[in-house]
Amino acid sequence: MICQIKKWRITLLVCLGFSLMNGQEVYPGKAKKVEANISDEFSFESKYIDIGAEKIHYVESGEGDPVLLLHGLPSWSYLWRNVIPEIDSNKQVIALDFLGFGKSSFPKDRNVSVEAQYKMLTDFIEAKQLKNVTLFVQDIGSLVGMLYVMRQPDNVKAIALFEAPFMPADYFYNQFPLTMKLFTKLISRPQRAERWMVKKNFAGKNLAVNFFTGRKLSKEIKDNYTKPWDEKERRYAMVNGPDPGSLPKNKGKGDSDFEQLLNTIAEGMKKTETPILYFYAKRGLINQKEAVEYARENFKNYTEVYLGKGKHFLTESHPKQMGEEFNKWYENL
Repeated sequence: MICQIKKWRITLLVCLGFSLMNGQEVYPGKAKKVEANISDEFSFESKYIDIGAEKIHYVESGEGDPVLLLHGLPSWSYLWRNVIPEIDSNKQVIALDFLGFGKSSFPKDRNVSVEAQYKMLTDFIEAKQLKNVTLFVQDIGSLVGMLYVMRQPDNVKAIALFEAPFMPADYFYNQFPLTMKLFTKLISRPQRAERWMVKKNFAGKNLAVNFFTGRKLSKEIKDNYTKPWDEKERRYAMVNGPDPGSLPKNKGKGDSDFEQLLNTIAEGMKKTETPILYFYAKRGLINQKEAVEYARENFKNYTEVYLGKGKHFLTESHPKQMGEEFNKWYENL
């Protein structure tokens, strides 16, 4: 009996050792701290373009080949304010707001599905006559951006991403931290999702902003992130889009529209030859170390950058580093 206990302890220690070694490979060295002097200001001229019945808000800076910045949830183009100046040299950098987000209009039918956002993006690219596009994307922006890579490869130069669901649905869900599993469980029923996102305005609360950024923010930054959600009707953008609440029921192994979408994107990203730059942090929010391991194993033309400490809005943690690393990668494409 004693020998069996000793063997069990040795096995446990060996497994733990391998786990720590693997984690160290994913998070090499001491994690860099959040950058200092991150600006609050959104110092860009707001521009608008009519796409069908909707008015899309965007900002742009620089000249050259286009770089499209696509935000995630629950954000808008403000997310990119400190990255744009870092990468706009010899590039036309454009950050837009998705339907229902930021300063873009909210459709009367409340349709802000990934396919609706994809159509808006393709119409935007066509209206602006953008060629040889590089995409820099996060979260819902990465879903739309990766679909564009798969469907319009001839017009894509490369894609950079972070905090992105590029894995099969079950893999994506299983690597979630406990906080995200609890959150998806919370919004797994439409009535609960509406209560928290629309009535309680979760995305418009300062607590939510801190949850996504992982650092203490100034009142101005919080106000800029939460102001779009002051209008109650617009909050339906948070419940009528991608549905991560469908994941907990079958742990990502179901056949919901969202799970099918994730699986389709995962398969397409494994096949693409498009250059991929992947930013990640310790520990991220929807991308844990398993996401890095998946990317390394499945992406073909792949480059990665470990930023250091960060959560979901990595541009609120390492904007200068992200800009510098993006430029180095871009110049070598």
